[in-house]
Amino acid sequence: MEHDFLIIGGGIAGLSAGAELSALGRVLVLEAEAHVAHHASGRSAALYEPRYGLPAVVELSLASEAAFRADPLLLADRGLMVLARADQRAQFDRDRDGFHLTEMSVEAARAIVPIVNPETVAFAGAADHAWDIDTDYLLQGHMKRIRAAGGQVVTGTRVVAIGRDGPGWRVTTDRGEEHRARMIVNAAGAWVDVVAELAGVRPLGFQPNRRSMARIP
Repeated sequence: MEHDFLIIGGGIAGLSAGAELSALGRVLVLEAEAHVAHHASGRSAALYEPRYGLPAVVELSLASEAAFRADPLLLADRGLMVLARADQRAQFDRDRDGFHLTEMSVEAARAIVPIVNPETVAFAGAADHAWDIDTDYLLQGHMKRIRAAGGQVVTGTRVVAIGRDGPGWRVTTDRGEEHRARMIVNAAGAWVDVVAELAGVRPLGFQPNRRSMARIP
């Protein structure tokens, strides 16, 4: 089947790119897992803190704020607090300045979050410019836009081969299906190098790693 844009990866990057590109042509999103956002996008992409990350990420996050604010159902108030031990002063100062936090005493931090341990925590800073994202609502909204424009989101389908096809591309899946597209978007997250190598692109050295986080009220 012919497509204008074939996006490999059904996380937040692939689905948001697909939603925007759907205004410009026919979009197909292929996700290897059984569900979209199976990895980091369904676990970690649940907080809008625009000053988190490397400089390029911060600029992208700041540029996204208007889109987040345009939907009153997407964000909910949370706030941000950063804690540090006595031996982490330099790191705490970087976080405080980078996140634009107000430094406070440990006692003041405990008044907000009572489980803060004064025997462990030496420094604290907080700000109100962080919001919970309704992740499922966000992802479903992107898919709705893709489908409304005639595009598709297909899960449980792994790309096994990528080759040139005249001016465009030919993509083969583990189901034996072939798709053709004018342009490919590699949105495979930590697996971008695997997809890149299939297309004959030199990998950059990305490595999938496990991470842990816990969310509490």
